[in-house]
Amino acid sequence: MSWSSGFAFFSKLRFKAALWYLVLFAASSVLLFFLVSRYVANDMLRGADWLLESTVRDLAATYLTGKNTARYGQQIPLAEVPRMELAAFRARFPGIRPLIAYRSEVGDQTFHTLFGSRWRELYEFRLESDGRAYSRLLNPEQNLPFLRKEFEDKLQSFGSDNIYFRFRRPDGPAFESNGLRKGGGDTAGSGLSTVTEDGRRFRVMTLSLFDGSVIEAGRSLRDMDERLAAYTRLFLVFLAAVLTLGAGAGYLVAWRLTSGIERVSDAARRIADGDLSQRVGAKHESDEIDRLVDAFNAMSENNEALVTELRTVTDDIAHDLRTPLTRIRGMAEVTAAGETSPDGFREMCGAVAEECDSMMQLINEMLEITRTESAIDRLERSEFSLSGLVQQAGALFCEIAEDRNVALAVSVPEQEIAIRADKLKIQRMTANLLDNALKFTPPGGRVELTLALRNGAPVLEVRDTGCGISPAEKEKIFKRFYRCDASRTLPGNGLGLAMVQAIAHAHRARIEVESEPGKGSCFSVIFPQNT
Repeated sequence: MSWSSGFAFFSKLRFKAALWYLVLFAASSVLLFFLVSRYVANDMLRGADWLLESTVRDLAATYLTGKNTARYGQQIPLAEVPRMELAAFRARFPGIRPLIAYRSEVGDQTFHTLFGSRWRELYEFRLESDGRAYSRLLNPEQNLPFLRKEFEDKLQSFGSDNIYFRFRRPDGPAFESNGLRKGGGDTAGSGLSTVTEDGRRFRVMTLSLFDGSVIEAGRSLRDMDERLAAYTRLFLVFLAAVLTLGAGAGYLVAWRLTSGIERVSDAARRIADGDLSQRVGAKHESDEIDRLVDAFNAMSENNEALVTELRTVTDDIAHDLRTPLTRIRGMAEVTAAGETSPDGFREMCGAVAEECDSMMQLINEMLEITRTESAIDRLERSEFSLSGLVQQAGALFCEIAEDRNVALAVSVPEQEIAIRADKLKIQRMTANLLDNALKFTPPGGRVELTLALRNGAPVLEVRDTGCGISPAEKEKIFKRFYRCDASRTLPGNGLGLAMVQAIAHAHRARIEVESEPGKGSCFSVIFPQNT
């Protein structure tokens, strides 16, 4: 395969469509994975945060209350403590800041124990059942052994490779559960943060206590990072497999969608090479392709008909012009060969002018028929009375009918019939039908021009008692230059009925012919309803 043919493949529409399909699919897949991975990562992070927050709260409670927190009951939010007890607590220790609260139930009585700080001192407060207030000053330093024990218990529960705990005093050394994280002291205040140390990420929760001490708990994010990395590798493998299959599927879909266009293109090339009979077969690929195929076939049929008509017209014109040209040449040769007087020359020139006029009329009629059939000339549509046009045509041909001793009868309905059409062409069509009927009706015969409505459609009918048309000739009478045997001795060029058919078809009307040799003919032009 040559370089040019290889590049031609990449320029094909089916390749570009498949490539765009693949790119859009890959982009949407990557975007979807990114969103899902962010959601999963945030969900994992929320789980780690919840664990750290609850753990730090437990450690802070141990530091404040000591080992046996169960004797105080259940820890509750400060908002659930009755306002009266909070007010009594603040009244007993002005400037106190409540830290934690517990609730215990003994029988039908409920007790609340509050812990608060003032001036870096820790106090316990509780209202007894008799209304007396119990309070005492606490020394949280005594609870440090319990805090260390709590560190060890939680470390065994969570695993030393996943979590660490650290306690820092503002004026003393810190102690921690293990050496999972070497650094420290870089987290200020209370809250959650993510720190990186030696390429390893930690989620850290710090809580500042009333005396300036800080409890810190950190959880390694290595498991989460490894899990996300495994998800990413799995996605990349899946994406590669799906893209491989998607590339083939996309190309097949693109090939299916463009095969109709390819068939139209091949047919167009063969038509350009001269084979006007080429058509594209419908395979029902899609509505759009089917409409394209139908439109192309209709255009091809119209082009073939026009080219065939052009050839026929050319042949007919050449055939019909041969006779007058031969006469002109004969007159010229005879005049040139003999001694012709000036009167003879003038007579010859007059005859040549008449022959030229006949040829010009013939050419103009042929061009008008062709332009009407091919819709080159747009119809100058206007609304007019068809009844009035028929009556005018009858009056115009009345004298001609009298000269030929033919009775001409005109019949129109009482209700006026109006249509929207090209008035000049309808006049031309009616005149041709009447002229044709009068021409082939012998003296003493009858011609009837009738306008009527049939099922709501206007019908223009011309009936005569002329020589009639044989069944073999009935299909040929609308061809250009065709003349029946009975008309060869009469003047004319055989274009009248061709003009009638062209004008009728341009107005979407149809022509019906009834004829019997020796009895006459009837031509009916049936217009569409609501014309």
